[in-house]
Amino acid sequence: MGLGKLLEQRAKTEKDRIFLYYEGRRLNYGEFFERVQSLAGGLIALGLRPSDRVALYLSASPEYLEAFYAAAYAGGTVVPINYQWKALELHRSLKDSRARFLIFSAEKAGEVRSLDRADLTLEKIIMVKGRPEQGWLDYSRLFSGRSFSPVEQAEDQPAGIIYTSGTTGNPKGVMLSHQNCLANLSQLNAILDLRETDRFLGILPLFHVLGLTVLVLAPVYTGASLVLLSEFSPRKVLTALRDFQITVFAGVPTVYSLLNNLPGDRLPELAGLRYALCGGAPLPPETLEGFERKYRTELLEGYGLSEATCACTLNPPDGKRKPGSVGPALPSQKIRVIGEAGQELKPGEVGELWVSGDNVMLGYFENPAETEKVLQDGWLKTGDLGYHDPQGYFYIKGRKREMIIRGGENIYPREIEETLLSHPGVLEAAVMGIPDRVWGEEVMAVIVPKNNPGVKTNILEEFCRQRMADYKCPKLWQVLPEMPKSPTGEILKQQLLEKYRPGLK
Repeated sequence: MGLGKLLEQRAKTEKDRIFLYYEGRRLNYGEFFERVQSLAGGLIALGLRPSDRVALYLSASPEYLEAFYAAAYAGGTVVPINYQWKALELHRSLKDSRARFLIFSAEKAGEVRSLDRADLTLEKIIMVKGRPEQGWLDYSRLFSGRSFSPVEQAEDQPAGIIYTSGTTGNPKGVMLSHQNCLANLSQLNAILDLRETDRFLGILPLFHVLGLTVLVLAPVYTGASLVLLSEFSPRKVLTALRDFQITVFAGVPTVYSLLNNLPGDRLPELAGLRYALCGGAPLPPETLEGFERKYRTELLEGYGLSEATCACTLNPPDGKRKPGSVGPALPSQKIRVIGEAGQELKPGEVGELWVSGDNVMLGYFENPAETEKVLQDGWLKTGDLGYHDPQGYFYIKGRKREMIIRGGENIYPREIEETLLSHPGVLEAAVMGIPDRVWGEEVMAVIVPKNNPGVKTNILEEFCRQRMADYKCPKLWQVLPEMPKSPTGEILKQQLLEKYRPGLK
């Protein structure tokens, strides 16, 4: 069964149940499905073919949900685009995925207008809530008003392509099948016992696997309701948790840190909240303890990655939770800890985590070389370092790759370094993550100026902002006369980390 068919079945069994709350509006499953079905018909009328890629450059909104399920129902493959990306980053993902359709929010018109389309396969560009320009289509006019049967897709066909940069900064498209998504939903539901009476609060970006799985897919999988916020603020989140009697809430560590910083030592208990879930980045112990003390509710940390659809582990809500641990493997998944020599390690020994299960991706889109590096005999090499204890609880120690996670966003130093090196005033650059209480990690850039010892870091910061999403731009800067290097000329980042990263061991 595909994801579009899943929605159709839910609309039959839960027709009158409210699916979506958004800015005073309500849509039940029957009403939402009618819009999805009509939009799917409009996409097909425009020429959408089975497996065509449909890129979504949309904010968290009803239109995002409609477009996602309409594309799936019509047999397409959804390509969620990071809403913070600029034109260059957007271009890379559109080119790599060979998307034929692009649906975007009007406020991103400038980025879309700036696209160099010469080497893109885009044929239909559709604007949501704005005046379309020449060659662009009006989203509101796509609704055909006609019903039709869904385009059947095999469960092993790609449902979506999620872009996650590699260590070189080049984007890789993670192909997730319908089966991958349904398997991970089943695994999560086996431990959380999600119900049709649940209410999810949506504050996560829907282009990430965490938001996609927990907010776009999980409510439909269980027939539950979704309360979607148009913008994030800690106070609005707290108000929604109370007013809507939210039962399931998920956030990255930054969200919980910001909630902890709200005034008041002990706020009223969040009545009805069954699960507060945390993923996307390591959760500092003080953040977990502070949230539980302030809101008197348990916070469950888990671990996952795009290549495994979303979740691989989770501290059990009805079992023994271990702070500092990301919990045991979810049902129907296996996780091994592998040493440098390829041997399976014993409890307490740190190695690379390998994951196996029906949730493991099909591979990287049209990138067999990179796929071969991480998939081996049904096992996914995560690139993450950790260990497990004798009870099977896992602990994450770091990453083999140089990825920075800031507020749940994956950031790759090489991409930022290459941007800095393109500035005429920069000779050398090294980028790394520095621990931060709110964001988890903050981006630091260490540079050596080129024939200009007076280069201003504020100029470099603006230079980065014009070329990359704001969250990637360094917030901390160090200017050195020279970099520490190995005899072969390689920059010794470890020495820089030891100097600038407090408490590194």
